[in-house]
Amino acid sequence: MIRNVKRKSTPYKRGYQIEIEAKRRLEQLGADIVIRSSRSLSPIDLVAIFLKEKKILLVQVKKAEAPRDYDKLQKQFSYLKQYTGQFLVEPMVFIKKSNRYDFLKL
Repeated sequence: MIRNVKRKSTPYKRGYQIEIEAKRRLEQLGADIVIRSSRSLSPIDLVAIFLKEKKILLVQVKKAEAPRDYDKLQKQFSYLKQYTGQFLVEPMVFIKKSNRYDFLKL
């Protein structure tokens, strides 16, 4: 006899579910590509690319409730501000050439 055993939700699973919800919302907002960084220890969990607007959003997903004080929120996530600005985007492929792998510009 097989029983349905309810497994305890882990912090990873709860975080994953919130990231999937954020990914879905970005797609609803019109993102052409949304990339999730699995088990990310980086400050960026999702990268959303909007081709028509030529815009890229770098998103940190948090389960916690936002502080009521907006200044406190700004301070808490100030490290993300370093990614603001214009970047050169170059499409590349990492492919085998002459029997070894290398980056080739497209």
